[in-house]
Amino acid sequence: MVTQQAKILCCGDVNGNFVDLIKKLTVTEKKNGPFDSLFCVGEFFGDDDEANEKVINGNIEFPIPTYILGPSNPRYSYLYPEESIEFSANLTYLGKKGLLNTASGLQIAYLSGVEGTSKEMNCFDKSDIDELLVPLGTQVGFSGTDILLTSMWPAEVARHSHNQPSKPVAGSVLLSKLVSQLKPRYHFAGLGVHYERQPYRNHRVLLEPARHTTRFIGLAPVNNPEKQKWLYACNVKPMRKMEKEELTAQPPNASEFPYRELLEEMAAKETLDRMNGKGQRPEGSQYRFEMGGPEDGGGRKRHNNGGDDGPRNKQPAGPCWFCLSNVDAEKHLVVAIGTHCYAAMPKGPLTEDHVMVLSVGHIQSQVAAPVEVRDEIEKFKNAFTLMANKQGKALVTFERNFRTQHLQVQMVMVDKSSTKALKSSFTSAAACAGFELVTMGPDENLLDMVNEGCPYFVAELPDGSKLFTRNMKGFPLQFGREVLASTPILDCEDKVDWKSCVLAKEKETELVNKLKADFKPFDFTADDDSD
Repeated sequence: MVTQQAKILCCGDVNGNFVDLIKKLTVTEKKNGPFDSLFCVGEFFGDDDEANEKVINGNIEFPIPTYILGPSNPRYSYLYPEESIEFSANLTYLGKKGLLNTASGLQIAYLSGVEGTSKEMNCFDKSDIDELLVPLGTQVGFSGTDILLTSMWPAEVARHSHNQPSKPVAGSVLLSKLVSQLKPRYHFAGLGVHYERQPYRNHRVLLEPARHTTRFIGLAPVNNPEKQKWLYACNVKPMRKMEKEELTAQPPNASEFPYRELLEEMAAKETLDRMNGKGQRPEGSQYRFEMGGPEDGGGRKRHNNGGDDGPRNKQPAGPCWFCLSNVDAEKHLVVAIGTHCYAAMPKGPLTEDHVMVLSVGHIQSQVAAPVEVRDEIEKFKNAFTLMANKQGKALVTFERNFRTQHLQVQMVMVDKSSTKALKSSFTSAAACAGFELVTMGPDENLLDMVNEGCPYFVAELPDGSKLFTRNMKGFPLQFGREVLASTPILDCEDKVDWKSCVLAKEKETELVNKLKADFKPFDFTADDDSD
């Protein structure tokens, strides 16, 4: 009978102690084997240049297939090529970062080196994290990796754990973000001490669907003087071969997710970094608009299906730049005007065909809007979908009813080849920011999900699926733009903040005129009498 489990070994920093490692492997293989493979985390080579040369020339053989990470110390960078390579029949350098799919069905992610700003081989930065996540963003139904191998530890890994490492170990904040998105079942790391953390949950109990737990195992260096454990053996059944009940079974000692507070702090810092000078709130508007404060989360008013403005749509104390009645509104950005809504190009557009649909009158959100406004938003969405399809693109829409005073539905066209990565990009970015996006059911309406007056975020993807959250604590104001500007989608991360890509008025007018021409075959407002 063929087993469904992979039998693997993992060891900490070898530091050039090749002879001692091979002796231990030989005994372990004879006593408890056979093992499928050995994975080495942390520093592999040591100060004995002659021994290092023997290894890379294949003069030292390893008893089982062995996979190693890249250097953490620049002193050893010269020993590694730019790409992965087989040093010998049983010794493979994986490379700086990537994914390894084994014959047994395991998916193993790996990242070499230490966090730093240097472009040397021994350092990784945010771009390395993003590149590692790109292929995972295209996997339908991605829920996590079987194993993650890193040289160093993630920051705050011991938080919420009853057992703590024997001494403090330097951790990487970027790795904490990476782990939150990869959700490995096993995470092995070197450059520290032996520390088998109690398993932690990747979901919030009673608030989120159950997920598998993660076991973090820090391994000590080979032959360390403290005699700490440096070799770890385990049987791992690939996730793809597990039933959901088996995969999400929770160990009785499972702790809370350790990185949530850190990710929330990071999200808050990013928001502060975008503040427009001391004492001013971060601007979420893309269309000359002074932001208001957070919305009241306790509203229990009935949804406004009538034609009146409703209690949440009272006129603002100051001028609203989104209201067409405002004489100072930048009307050169307007693309089309319907009976109840209009379409306009935002300030600092993500793409040349980026538009947003707004209510003509002062209305807070889609939830607060009367039915005729919501219906006309749908007409605009359908029209821009047809326009996108003609250009070989697909339409993504999103609305953020948080720190805004006027209804705005963003509509962004993306290449059809990137649509498979949309859902995972949104959900992964949400998890990284410390909140969850839920998928609305096919029969669920936005009005069923949230009460009028409550803040929320909703995105609709080209396949008709909708992602929703009303958990706005620490919500990044540019979240929708961040996701769409990411590498897998539009690859224009320099445009996350609209203020960094504002165009001259002449260029804005030129693009709006082109938008009008492209939209003309689908413009249902052409029959209206609206000005």
